[in-house]
Amino acid sequence: MPNAPSRAALRLDSFRAAVTDAPVSYSVFSAFSFFGARRGGELPGPWLVRALGELGHATPAIRQTLYRMERAKELTSRLDGRTKHYRLTPAARAEAQAGLAKIMEEDDEPWDERWTIVYISPASDERVERERLLEIVRAEGFAAMGNGVYLHPRDRAARLIEAAEASAARDLLEVFRATRIGDEPPRDVIARYWDLSALSKQYERFVARYQPLVSDRRALEPRVAFALRFAVVFEFLETAWRDPKLVPALMPADWPGGRAQRIARGLYDRLLPAAIAHANRLIDDLGYGSRLALVQS
Repeated sequence: MPNAPSRAALRLDSFRAAVTDAPVSYSVFSAFSFFGARRGGELPGPWLVRALGELGHATPAIRQTLYRMERAKELTSRLDGRTKHYRLTPAARAEAQAGLAKIMEEDDEPWDERWTIVYISPASDERVERERLLEIVRAEGFAAMGNGVYLHPRDRAARLIEAAEASAARDLLEVFRATRIGDEPPRDVIARYWDLSALSKQYERFVARYQPLVSDRRALEPRVAFALRFAVVFEFLETAWRDPKLVPALMPADWPGGRAQRIARGLYDRLLPAAIAHANRLIDDLGYGSRLALVQS
């Protein structure tokens, strides 16, 4: 009788599709978010190729993605001998930070009944910079009102403004904090711009899929924890990217987003040490351990 596949192999295979079905750029962003920040914000190209290859991405696709992201001003690079070392640009770093915040940060402040309104200019000679700002707007959960205007019921402009200033694109951006005039209940305004019913169903699917991992407290191999960390992030953010993280007073009473976030945050914290250990092993195997200063988190 052939040997049964290991529990680790089954688990890794069952969640791998969450990573490989997504664009390779998501894996690049996620690698910088959890590991690049611990290496001074910089990662060598050979490490990205090997690490993302372990997730199931093909080497040509990884190399092409790194090239495209550099052209799109999501990455910058420097040469050290024949090796390229990459960094996220300020706008891309803000996008990655917004994603991590959706997992790690609580939003329970009372609502001051003011809305954030953002206008991004359609300047044709700064198309790349504008697209980077739009990605941050989407990551923060703003709703599109049309003609370059975006709406959010929280103050979600800090990362956007910082990225615009660091990218010399501040002239593309206008930000306002305003009070709405009219008798329409805020919940009705929310329903017009955000499909909370669809988001709720997607969060419930995430809870059903990942709750068993929370209950299973057995230790995982570092390589499995490494891959699972990416899967948890991707599947949670698939919904959370479109969730404006509204104030509790505006949410349905049975909203599952908080439960999904607690599961994602708990798994992220649990998987992180082993995932970092595996990432460090890959760095050491490639001979970059002594050349990259580890920044303590």
